Amino acid sequence: MRKRMNWSLWIGAVLVLILVIVGVIGPYVAPYELDFQEKLRNEVVNGKTVIISPPLPPSNEHVFGTDKWGYDMLTLLLHGAPYTVFVTLAVALIRLVIGTGIGLYIGVQDKPQRWWMAIENAWSYMPIFIPVYFLIKGVSINPLMPTSTLVALFIGVVAVLGAPSVASSIRQKTEQIKETQYVLAATSLGAGREQIIFRHILPHLKEQLIIILVTEMVAIMTLMGLLGMFDLFVGGTKMTTDPVLYHSITHEWAGLLGSYRGFVYSNYTWIFLTPLMAFVWAIGSFTLLAKGLREKFEQTYHRTPFI
Repeated sequence: MRKRMNWSLWIGAVLVLILVIVGVIGPYVAPYELDFQEKLRNEVVNGKTVIISPPLPPSNEHVFGTDKWGYDMLTLLLHGAPYTVFVTLAVALIRLVIGTGIGLYIGVQDKPQRWWMAIENAWSYMPIFIPVYFLIKGVSINPLMPTSTLVALFIGVVAVLGAPSVASSIRQKTEQIKETQYVLAATSLGAGREQIIFRHILPHLKEQLIIILVTEMVAIMTLMGLLGMFDLFVGGTKMTTDPVLYHSITHEWAGLLGSYRGFVYSNYTWIFLTPLMAFVWAIGSFTLLAKGLREKFEQTYHRTPFI
């Protein structure tokens, strides 16, 4: 029987690898300095003097064009890539560590922990966007704190508030594994809780943990995009008046998407479409990877033996 190619896994893995590479080398290969701006200038075209002013459309000089203020779009994307990729990864990892610890501890208890079940049930109805929005709004717009502090604050708030959902998944899986015959046998032979967790439960959770990590990255990027639509950007929001405009300090992709959403119906659609395509690429890459991993693990555990 010929094994079916897992295209979701391969395509997702390649796209995520490219995304990580862009996140690492992006600021170093950017075509312009971050503060470079195209200014209003005169050029002679076919014997006539033409006034050139931003925004400039995509060209050889500016592959993705410039924004309304003359900043090169490709340069902004490459400088914002590390924040988009690695802030998301940091939040997902912290969520996974906290959630796994809580889920394992609750799951191996002899009796159901009703207090925790109450927290799970209540938290499942709370959109995480609401507490995150009100917790970071006051310090993100025209911030007095440095960018690194704001990024760390965002990572901590989103990681802690999202940990209960991870803990719920790990708890349910732990309770299932705890009732298997080999775990019951180890318990009857005197194995302690630590031994049960590290020798019997965690080895069976490794695939589940990988899938949770990837799916949490998708959820976190979606949250960042939603916050961007409300002018709250990772690393801080710079607000100007007359007119009122919001700009992302770190230029992460969700922030660029939120900053430029007003150009969606203008004649300069590339200003909005450029960060939109980058953000869709990031979310789509991790979505494909999660789908491929899920299919791979399902095939591993549901092989049909030949007789």
